[in-house]
Amino acid sequence: MKNQLLTLTLCLLISGFSTLTAAQQLLLTNGTLLDPSDKSSTKQHLLLDQSGIIARLDSIPADFTGQQLDISGKFVIPGLIDMHTHAFGNRAPHSQSETMGPAAAAQVVLHAGVTGFVDLFGNEEQLFEHRRLQHSGLIAGADIYTSLSCLTAPGGHCSQFGKTRTIANEDEAKQHIRELAAKQADVIKLVSTLGGRLPSLSPELLKTAADEARKQGIKTIVHIHTLADIDSAIAAGVDAITHLPDDAVITADLAQRLATYKVVVIPTLACDTDEYEFMFSNVLQATLAQKVAAPRIIAGYQKAASEMTPQQKQQAKQRMDKYYQSIKNLIAADVVLLTGTDAGNYGTLQGFTVHREMEKFVAAGLSNWQALASATSAARQFLAKPAGLQPGAQSSLVILNGSPVDNISNSQQIFAVIHQGKLVN
Repeated sequence: MKNQLLTLTLCLLISGFSTLTAAQQLLLTNGTLLDPSDKSSTKQHLLLDQSGIIARLDSIPADFTGQQLDISGKFVIPGLIDMHTHAFGNRAPHSQSETMGPAAAAQVVLHAGVTGFVDLFGNEEQLFEHRRLQHSGLIAGADIYTSLSCLTAPGGHCSQFGKTRTIANEDEAKQHIRELAAKQADVIKLVSTLGGRLPSLSPELLKTAADEARKQGIKTIVHIHTLADIDSAIAAGVDAITHLPDDAVITADLAQRLATYKVVVIPTLACDTDEYEFMFSNVLQATLAQKVAAPRIIAGYQKAASEMTPQQKQQAKQRMDKYYQSIKNLIAADVVLLTGTDAGNYGTLQGFTVHREMEKFVAAGLSNWQALASATSAARQFLAKPAGLQPGAQSSLVILNGSPVDNISNSQQIFAVIHQGKLVN
């Protein structure tokens, strides 16, 4: 009954806020503010509106006439950002799928506390249009950031999933990046799959593309598949790589080189390890997982579990161990890790997997503060957005029932989500 009353109270509060105008202010009172940008935990009131965080207050102004929400006993963190996703929807074995697209995915992930995501390949025109509509205030949902397209070799990775841009020479590399810059791509995604089954951008073309993106003032993220791809990315001077190599563990020396050259890593660890967990643990019984995924998606994994052979289980376990060792070496070298899910693929759920990625980072050796930063302040810094919970930062927040600093899984205990100063219904 207590939980039902709490839910009813929150629904009433949300309905009351749903008609707020952009000029109205919201004051969150008596909560504990957890700011990963400086690892601070402070009990204060937080004043915000649609434009951002206005102030942190020790007392409620006597003349305040805006809306108030008492969050006594609760914890506030910046909204989460998924740094690598695809808004196709959710997929599961046995051809189970849940089709979304950017607008629908942007709505779904908000309920998981994800207030922004970086789509690193989809339908270019659809992504461009949905982002335009969102910037115009015509559609809601989590903030859409995107590479718009994927730059790969002719016949290379990405091309098997739909129309993409391909690079065969230096002129094409420069032309594509200039065109994407004109369309205000938030990042540039490049593909290197040296030694793989599909054609790859050569190290020379990768460097040409990275140099042109730098001239255009856009950061580069490189999809990698092997250790050789990481060497090529470092030599090209890219800003980030995404995924972990399939052919071997990232060594301590290679991890140190990534740190030295300030290459950020978006490892998508959960995408590479959670398909097994989805089948052979109670992960999908989590309340949040049930909230963001259709029952048929969960049923697809349950059916697949009954068909997996002992040999396949052993291979999956060995693969998991390899990825975790790479992460441990990256952590030991102080490489900056960002939370990205590669959602849209097996072993992921839109929004939910951001929480799983943070849990896996902690299991591999990151502190709870560092894991939170990977999905909040560090992600915003990469995107050149204001970070933290200080005045001037984005007013997209998550209010939690428990502290994720005490237990990172508490990030799933969501009381309310605020996106751009408004409570999400």
